[in-house]
Amino acid sequence: MSEHIVSSYDEQLDLINSSLIKMGGLVESQLHNSLVALGDKDTAFAEEIIRDDNKIDALEKEIDALTYKVIAMRQPLANDLRTVLSALSIANDLERMGDHATNIAKRVANVKINMPDTPVSEIVNMGENVQSMIKNVLDAFVQKSDTLAITAWDLDVNIDELYLSIYRDLLKTMAEDPDTITGCSHLLSIAKNIERIGDYVQNIAEDIHFITTGEALERKSEKRIKWEKV
Repeated sequence: MSEHIVSSYDEQLDLINSSLIKMGGLVESQLHNSLVALGDKDTAFAEEIIRDDNKIDALEKEIDALTYKVIAMRQPLANDLRTVLSALSIANDLERMGDHATNIAKRVANVKINMPDTPVSEIVNMGENVQSMIKNVLDAFVQKSDTLAITAWDLDVNIDELYLSIYRDLLKTMAEDPDTITGCSHLLSIAKNIERIGDYVQNIAEDIHFITTGEALERKSEKRIKWEKV
């Protein structure tokens, strides 16, 4: 009987992990597709992406339900407890990342104007860098690698640099040509959504660090310093 209980417990933990990996893959795909829709200005594809967000939301609910069940029935301790508690946090962050990726698609679908090509390509490049961050942090989660988690965390500095560069360029474009204000405003929103996804990747990296070490990740953020230079 005890072996069955232990086996069942391990299966539940494995299911939580595999569900998080699946959810992360959906988020990565959602961002990728939104960037494709943005680059191609494909409003029909953007509408499909918006509908796909329900899959991410549904998976978060499944993970939450399973996690609470494990806590209530198994009363996990030590590393298992860290893993289960972090699963709730990671699922929440992934859901928000999916929302931000969907917001990008919503901008593409709802804006029927010609957006400047150069900032669009720069924003797509920024998004592809964030997509790499997502892949890295998912690899860190699969391998339970603190080293990979910290590497993913540190990559957000590059995203902040790209965002600030795009922010300045769009402000300059709007100042020089008022006719671009509407389009550039939407591009600013898209860039901000991408930047926020990078922030959530950092959160997940911190959770992985907590799972593997039992300690909070304490690293100095340069965001405030950089914004003071804008």
